[in-house]
Amino acid sequence: MSRIVHLSLKVDDIQSTGDFYKKMFNFQDSETKKTRDHTSRHMTDGVIDFTLMSYDEGASSAESTAAGSGPCIHHFGIEVEDLQKATQDIKANGCLVVSDPGVIPVKFRAPGGTIAELVEIGRYKTDSGSHHINRITHISLKVDDVQAVGDFYTKVFGFRDTETKKTRDHTSRHMTDGEIDFTLIKYDAGTQSAESKASGEGPCIHHFAVEVDDLEQSSSALRGFGCDIISDAGVIPIKFKAPGGTTAELVEMGRYTQLGLR
Repeated sequence: MSRIVHLSLKVDDIQSTGDFYKKMFNFQDSETKKTRDHTSRHMTDGVIDFTLMSYDEGASSAESTAAGSGPCIHHFGIEVEDLQKATQDIKANGCLVVSDPGVIPVKFRAPGGTIAELVEIGRYKTDSGSHHINRITHISLKVDDVQAVGDFYTKVFGFRDTETKKTRDHTSRHMTDGEIDFTLIKYDAGTQSAESKASGEGPCIHHFAVEVDDLEQSSSALRGFGCDIISDAGVIPIKFKAPGGTTAELVEMGRYTQLGLR
C-alpha cells in the first residue's frame, strides 16, 4: 500500500504560521528552502512532512494556482515505489499532471478535483529528534462523489475502506493508508454550517486533524493564539481556522485507532 507522507499548506507568511504549529503542537523544523517559484518551510510531526509554502509574487505556474488563489491546504504527497509507473497509472485514470515536465514530485489533479503528488520513497525527513509532538492523524477531502473518488484511491494506491457514515450535514467515507485516516466528505445540498463553508465552495482538501492529550486544554490554547473555533458548540472533533487561513481540527487520542488504522 502506498503511504501519505507529506501535507502542504499554501500561506502568505511561512514564519508566523510555522511558529504557531511549533508552539501549539511542537512540530519541528527540518529545512527551509527556495524551489522554483516558492519558498518552503518543511516541518514534521515525526511521521508526516508538514510544509508551509509561500509562492513568489506574480508566480503563474500551473502548480501555484492549482488549489486556488488564496491560503489553502494545497496538496498531500503519496510515496510510491516507482514514480514512472505511478505517473502512468494516474494518467490512465484520467488525472491531469499539473507539474511542469520533468519536475519531481509529480503533482496532479485527482478525481474529485483536489491536488496530490507522487513522491519517491525516502524523500522527506521526518525524524522527531526524540521530541514529543502531537501527530497528524487525519486528512479530509471535500468532494462531490465519495464513491467514485474513493474507488480511485483504492485502485491506484491500495487505500482500504474502514467505514462510511452520515454525520450531521455530511456523509464521510473513511479510508486508510495504514497510518492516516483519509476521509472523503460530501456535504448535504443546501447546508449552511460554518464547517461546510470553511475551506471554500468547491472541491478542496478541507482540513487535517492533530491528535491531542486534552481537548479542552488545547481548545483554550487555540483561543489564546487567536484562532476561531468553527465547529458548533459541543461538537467533537473541534475544527478551527488556524493562522495562515486554513482549517484544521483537534481530535482526542486514539480516535482513529478505533477504526483499526494502526
